[in-house]
Amino acid sequence: MNKTAATILISVIALVLTGAICYGTYCAVSYRSDANKMAEELNEGNGYMEKGDYLSAIASYDAALEYDPENQELRDAIAHAYVMLGSVYGSSDEAIDAYQNALLYNITNTNAYWGVANIFEERGQEDNVLSALNTGYENTGDENMKLKADAIIAERERIKAEEEAKAREEAELAAIEEAHNAVLSKVMAAFDAGDIDDVKELLRTEEVKDLADEIVNEETSYYYGAKDADGNRQGKGVALYLDGYFYYGDFDKNQRSGEGTWMRAVYSESSSIGSYIFKGHWENDLPNGTGEATSNFYKDRISASEMVKQVIKGEYTNGLENGKMSLSGSTKGGNAVQYSYTSEDGIAVKSSSEDSGIKGQYIIAKSSDGKSNLTSDGSKRGVEGFVER
Repeated sequence: MNKTAATILISVIALVLTGAICYGTYCAVSYRSDANKMAEELNEGNGYMEKGDYLSAIASYDAALEYDPENQELRDAIAHAYVMLGSVYGSSDEAIDAYQNALLYNITNTNAYWGVANIFEERGQEDNVLSALNTGYENTGDENMKLKADAIIAERERIKAEEEAKAREEAELAAIEEAHNAVLSKVMAAFDAGDIDDVKELLRTEEVKDLADEIVNEETSYYYGAKDADGNRQGKGVALYLDGYFYYGDFDKNQRSGEGTWMRAVYSESSSIGSYIFKGHWENDLPNGTGEATSNFYKDRISASEMVKQVIKGEYTNGLENGKMSLSGSTKGGNAVQYSYTSEDGIAVKSSSEDSGIKGQYIIAKSSDGKSNLTSDGSKRGVEGFVER
């Protein structure tokens, strides 16, 4: 190689080295500059976070992320900022958007899933709650999310089972009511027709007696008739009560109120009474006011001096005789009798100091012909079925 060629080669190498040194210096300076800018944005974002200015923090973190798009720490910081922003927005749609934005930066952020789930729970949107929890569990493995979702599903199944059971019960009750109405509607029609003998015969049929046997306490009664919009007994109707007593008449707000008939026509085989009928005024679900009570007896079960039919008229208070009363009737032997007496709160007042001739009883009235006495042992007197109460 001659001297001229050597000189040229050295010059070329020098230029290459100089270029390489300059490029290396540029890259180093550029890298340090980007790192510094990222650090500045990061610090600025942290400052905004401390102040609770989450929107500005997110903007700063996003700016820092431009220098290192795959930096997970920065992405986590942005996700956290969105979660904090969501908590500020409460239960609004903006809060949901914030939580969902958090998941764009960190799909495993459990707080974001819980935030969305809690909002939907407050709104009563159970399907969305389950969606958030199930997705969260798939992406985070948070067992608490699975437990919450399982509890919701279990509660749904419990409610469904209850509703199905209630529906079955309602269907059964509807079928029972329909069966009751089929019987009671006949009783209602018989009362409406006004033939009391037909009513007696109907009450003694097996289907009516079987229905009466279903009632085992005073709190239960079966009703057929008019009702108001709320389903309360209102207007004309018929109801069956304990011991086979029927009421036919007026109802007001589920209570017997107005004019009504109280009747029973089924007694034990050993009983001498065949039927009992009280017609009168009712208030507060009880006989209150003027009324007439008629007792009919089987002739073959009484003596010649006993009454085949007995009618008591007068005033009643809460089912008890209370005031001037009259009793009339006819004996098995064909004699007509009539008495007038006074009762106070169901107790007949003594009218004579004469010996009644019956141990433990006193005279409360003499017959209109003066040939017989009406006596009492001091027991309460009133409408059958209410005196004992």
